[in-house]
This record gives sequence, C-alpha cells and structure tokens, in this order.
Amino acid sequence: MIKDLSECRREIDAIDAQLLKLLEQRIRVAESVARYKIANNMKVFDETREKAVLDKIGGLCPEDVRAELVGTYDGIMNMSKLHQYCLKSEFAPMRPFYAAALSGDKLPERFEGVKVGVQGVSGAYSEKAAKEIYPGAKIHYYKDWSSVFAALKAGEIEYGVLPVENSTYGSVTDVYRLIIDNDAYIVGSHRLPVEHCLLARPGVKREDVREILSHPQAIGQCAGYLSAHGIKATQASNTAVAAEAVASTERTDLAAIASTDCAELYGLEILERGIQDEKHNTTRFAAISRTLRIAPGADKISIKFSLAHREGTLSRVLGYFSALGLNLTKIESHPIPSRPFEYRFYVDFMGSMADAKTFDLLCALSEDLAEFRFIGNYHED
Repeated sequence: MIKDLSECRREIDAIDAQLLKLLEQRIRVAESVARYKIANNMKVFDETREKAVLDKIGGLCPEDVRAELVGTYDGIMNMSKLHQYCLKSEFAPMRPFYAAALSGDKLPERFEGVKVGVQGVSGAYSEKAAKEIYPGAKIHYYKDWSSVFAALKAGEIEYGVLPVENSTYGSVTDVYRLIIDNDAYIVGSHRLPVEHCLLARPGVKREDVREILSHPQAIGQCAGYLSAHGIKATQASNTAVAAEAVASTERTDLAAIASTDCAELYGLEILERGIQDEKHNTTRFAAISRTLRIAPGADKISIKFSLAHREGTLSRVLGYFSALGLNLTKIESHPIPSRPFEYRFYVDFMGSMADAKTFDLLCALSEDLAEFRFIGNYHED
C-alpha cells in the first residue's frame, strides 16, 4: 500500500527534528576536536580518520542504501570540518596579513601620473584596458609579460595591466603563473570588448592577403575566419606589435589582426572589421600589484591551491564554498610536472574578505591546503 504524501512528509519532519538535535551535538563535540587540534598544531583534515569512519559506516549500512548513507555522512563530516576551520582560523599565520590588507592603504581615487606597465606597444588592447582602469596614468610599454613583472618588482611601475581570460579562448595561463612566481596580487579587474580587425597597408585588398601576424590569443579568437579564407597565421608578441610590423613592410600579401586604434596609429587600412569568431568577444584584464590591497566593496576573490589526485578531495574543498553560499565563477586544474597525478587548482568566486565567514575560511585553508596562495580580492569591473 502506497502511503499518502502528506503522511510521508510528516514522518520526515519528525525524523528531521531528531536528526537536528543529534547533528548539533556532533558539531559541539567537533568544537572540542578543533580546540585539541589547535593546541597540538594539527591539521583539520585527517584523511586516515575520515576513511576509517566512512568504511565503518559503510559496513553498518543496508546494501541498497549504502552509497546514499555514506555520501550523507561524508557531507556531515565536511560541514564539521568547515566549523572547525572557522574556529581554527583565529590562529592561522596568514590572518594578520589579510587583516592588514583590509585595513591598510586603499587604492587612490585619482590616477594622474601613476606609472602603469603593459605588454606591447601603443595601440595594444592592454593599453586600452589600462587607460580605462587608470584614467590619466602614465603608460610604460614592455616587450613581454615577464618584463612587466620585472618592472613591477624593480619599482619602475606601480601597477601592471595584463590579460587573464578571454570569453571564447579561455584563460591566459602564463599570466597566472607569473603572478604566482613573482609574489604579485590582483587588485582590479576589467572586461574589455574586443573587436578584431584585418589591417593592411594602403592599397592592399582582402583577397591579396595570404598571411597574417598577431598574438596567439587573437589568432585563436579568429581561427574560424582564417580557416575559411585559407590565411596562414604567424605569431607576434602583441596585436599592436603585429600592426607595427605590417606597416613597416613592403609586402602586399601580409596583414595584421589588431584593433581599429592600430589602423590609425600605424597608417593601415581596415580591410574587414569584427573578424573574431564570437561576436561578443571579451577579454578580462587584471590590474597587478606587488602589494595586496583590498578595496572597500571588493566582490571577487582568486585563490590557488594543490591537491593530490584522490577520490573526493576536490569536492570536499568546494563543499565549503557551497555551504557559505559563495558562487564559483571559474575553476581550472593544471598538472604539476614534478608530481605525477597531482594538480594545482585556480579558483575564482564572488565574495569579500570583509565577510567574517569567508575571511575565516580562507585563513584556515591557507594553512591546511598545500601550495595555497591568495591571489586577490578585487572589484569585478
């Protein structure tokens, strides 16, 4: 006989009331566990203990609901760890550093004369992004991304503006690696609509073009167009550098993929506009600083950490963010060459270090996760 739905729900409500009291008791005991771990300098996550508990639970469960009940207990233990993390964060070594960034020097409201570094030459998309992020800034140009970071480290510039992600071609992983390698931080983010144009010397016709020069990202964003027209692509360090090179050659079969600004700057003609494969092509640029600064109202956080390649490790970490209602906007994994089957993860999520729960979680994770790196808390545009 099938039970009435309302009767089933009443039974579930009664069971939930009992479970709630027991789960609260379990959380309170977990507080004592956290204090013991703090006193004895132990990590919150004890993989051996958790596996033993879950194996025991699995052995006690009826076979037809074993997977569901073990999964439920896994979630209970994960939320217990979250509570322990919040308690333990008070003693995390990185807590004073993050607190200082929240209460320290704020970003200036005016940027006249501020020295900002970009890769390439005048007309580059990075230059345009830098001018929109820092109106009135003095722009310095560098041959490659590494040189921008070297200038930042040497104090030649106060900020760097570099591309970190494209809406169709994905992340610029080399820039993320350079941020980590150079102990830099993201302090701002700006989305720039990118319209790629086919530029050539005056008198050249589109059907004459057999080869183009451009940055690899621009080439990738226009791959469909290039394939459809049988045009060979040759990489350049920057779209504006490509336009400058085309302007200085006598070749009539060579063009550049670059911006409309480059056409005017270098005396080139626009053979075709909007040749990118995605109409709403957008690149996200990051403002980079040597100092961690968190502006009031900052709403996006970027972090990096590594995990061993074992079942459930990533889902457990991501469960903490879900429990706090933090919306993940990006997660990427990169293999660690020297450690087979281990990965570095780059995660972006909407959140603020001004929120106590978020602050506590990241303070604790900075101590508990391998290779944890706080990349920044900044305004998303």
